[in-house]
Amino acid sequence: MHRLVLCALLAFGAAGRAEQPVETERKQREEREEEREREARERGQREYRERSEKGKAAPGDDEALYALGAILGSRVNGYGLSKKELQRVERGFADAAEDRKLELRDPDLEEWGPKVDAMLQRRGNPRIAGEKERGRKVADLESKKPGAERLPGGIVFVPEWPGDGPRPAATDRVRVRYEGRLPDGTRFDQNEGAEFRLDQVIPCWTQGVQKIGAGGRGRLVCPAATAYGDHGRPPQIPGGATLIFDVELLGIVK
Repeated sequence: MHRLVLCALLAFGAAGRAEQPVETERKQREEREEEREREARERGQREYRERSEKGKAAPGDDEALYALGAILGSRVNGYGLSKKELQRVERGFADAAEDRKLELRDPDLEEWGPKVDAMLQRRGNPRIAGEKERGRKVADLESKKPGAERLPGGIVFVPEWPGDGPRPAATDRVRVRYEGRLPDGTRFDQNEGAEFRLDQVIPCWTQGVQKIGAGGRGRLVCPAATAYGDHGRPPQIPGGATLIFDVELLGIVK
């Protein structure tokens, strides 16, 4: 009996000694993994610091820095900003330049870009801003008509009848009958059989006429950015004007 107990104890001890190398190997493996992770973190931090390093000042930088401020200032000159408003601009500049928390409901400056542009447009040239606002209202009304579709750039396409023929590609030469009007109804252009390549006219036509099949007719509402922009085409088309075209695609010219 004692002999059996002694054998069992010896066997248990041997098993314990056999497990020790396995446990040791596992710990060593974990330590190696932790070491690799630590090295990776340090390497990442080092690379970030290297990328973040700023260039050193050089002779002439002081005047160039002043010029930088003057350039930024010239871009807001003429918008009629008050002293208090300019101080607000300066605060935003300083906060962003020094990477401080911005005093904005939405800190994403990409989202603020169009809003700032609209504000500057309104403050800098009320007439152009008024033209764009009239055009926006017309586009909103037309977009509610049956089958109306909004295209990139704010273009509105309203089909009148589809036509039985194929639709043109942007590189096709087309023949069209059309009439162009301003938002107040003033007609500024008309043609009973104009021919041109679609990629050689205003962007609104390049996109919109591709929606019409040969023999079909539709209406295009073209914001200024897709037509003649803020400069317009005086005296018929004022700057910032939205244009409305009724277009009939007579055919694709081969």
